[in-house]
Amino acid sequence: MSKLSDYQDQALHEVRLRDRLDESRLSKLAILSLVLGIFSLFFFVLAGIPAIVIGIISTLRIRRCGGKLRGKYIALAGMNISILLMIVFYLFWSIDAPPIPNDYTIADLRSAPAQYAESFKVLKTLIDEQHDSSGVPAIELTNSDTKMIAEVKGIMETGTTSEITKTLNSYAEEIKQIWTDNKTARGVIHRLNEFPEIADLTELNANLKIMPVNNLIDLARFYQVYAHLKIEQRDIQAFAAELIELDSVCRKLSVNARMLFPKLAFLICINENILTANAIVNGQWTPMSTVELLAGHFIPLTDEQTSLRNRILSEYLLMRSLFSDVSDQSAVEKILLLKKNSTLRLFRNFYDDWVGAEEGSQNVAKTKLSVWPDIYPFKEPSMPLANQAQLPFLYRCYNPHINIISIVRPSYKTIKSMKNSIIQIQIQDDLFQIILSKRLGKEINLKARAYSGEYIVDVENGKIFSPGPDDKVETKDDIMLRINPEVLGWRN
Repeated sequence: MSKLSDYQDQALHEVRLRDRLDESRLSKLAILSLVLGIFSLFFFVLAGIPAIVIGIISTLRIRRCGGKLRGKYIALAGMNISILLMIVFYLFWSIDAPPIPNDYTIADLRSAPAQYAESFKVLKTLIDEQHDSSGVPAIELTNSDTKMIAEVKGIMETGTTSEITKTLNSYAEEIKQIWTDNKTARGVIHRLNEFPEIADLTELNANLKIMPVNNLIDLARFYQVYAHLKIEQRDIQAFAAELIELDSVCRKLSVNARMLFPKLAFLICINENILTANAIVNGQWTPMSTVELLAGHFIPLTDEQTSLRNRILSEYLLMRSLFSDVSDQSAVEKILLLKKNSTLRLFRNFYDDWVGAEEGSQNVAKTKLSVWPDIYPFKEPSMPLANQAQLPFLYRCYNPHINIISIVRPSYKTIKSMKNSIIQIQIQDDLFQIILSKRLGKEINLKARAYSGEYIVDVENGKIFSPGPDDKVETKDDIMLRINPEVLGWRN
């Protein structure tokens, strides 16, 4: 009887247990934990962390519910799967693209041959006070000098002939004294001009120091003021040779300049020299031999002199150097998931596009570099020149720091502004070539480089000009040179 009773009790217990299980519910949180755990393969911590938290909450509730909930092992599976898949996700996410093969180096810049390296030291004595034993650069122009130069130059640009003559006579002695004081600078310029090429050996690294070239621009503007004084005094022949030496140095510097500010500064100097030469060529008392001397030097600007290729590649090399200094610290790179190679590939594609737009596609890589690891199947994102569209969301997720790093990329407005400045200098050069040809009695061609079909000769107002970017005449952005119609024979 006792055995029968035991069997009956056991059967009753099993029935009650079965009934209790039937009455219990499967935990929805446990199921959610498992689902989120699986999705953590695609959404990493966005799904993985909630899967773990919800799994823990689900487990605690199941323990405390007295059998009313079940799904403990489902919740545990959700937590473990999320941890495992997050590790897998992280390992794939942390993979960087391969290094760039045959990347740009200093050797890809236009540079003077090694035998002309001394010219860089000579250049520094001209414009950098840190390389002059007296503590000042060879171009020693005081603040009062530059203010006087700016005042006289302003009168020359906007004043009448009588106003210009009066101003030059008023400052004649001061102008002559500045010319005498800058004898050392002219000596350095003469020495620089003896080099067939002038080197720019600016180091493209974190210790970059851009050459302080403002003094050279001030000197070119002073030459313009001095030229007008000599024209008034009918004594321009000797000065023409000095102007040619200065302009020759500026043109050589422009070819090999590495950074933007020096490059634009040298081009500004060339533009100022063109204005100076134009005043001489239009001078009533300028001998034809002087005009011919200037015409022999002031030939049209070359592509190498106006190209931004060096500036573009230098910026890329500098950006790569600065970024590498940070990302080469392995701990930082691993913790912050800096994608050094992928970032450099993205920027390399951008700078290749820029060089291509500057000089033609034959000078850049034929195909885009992949910014993804080799095992990734994704399409290449781009950094377009023509707009500021954001990078694709997928790439920003893969390389989140690119949103900060991309700040170093110049904006399209900056690029366009630089190109417009160079085009304006090229147009000034075109206008001067027309004036030279007219003065020498040669055939002229008024076909315009940009902004209009032809350059415009305004005999009545004594100027030749381009309407500028707005394509409207007599507006602020007109690009012009003064002319003397009688001397050039435009009144015939």
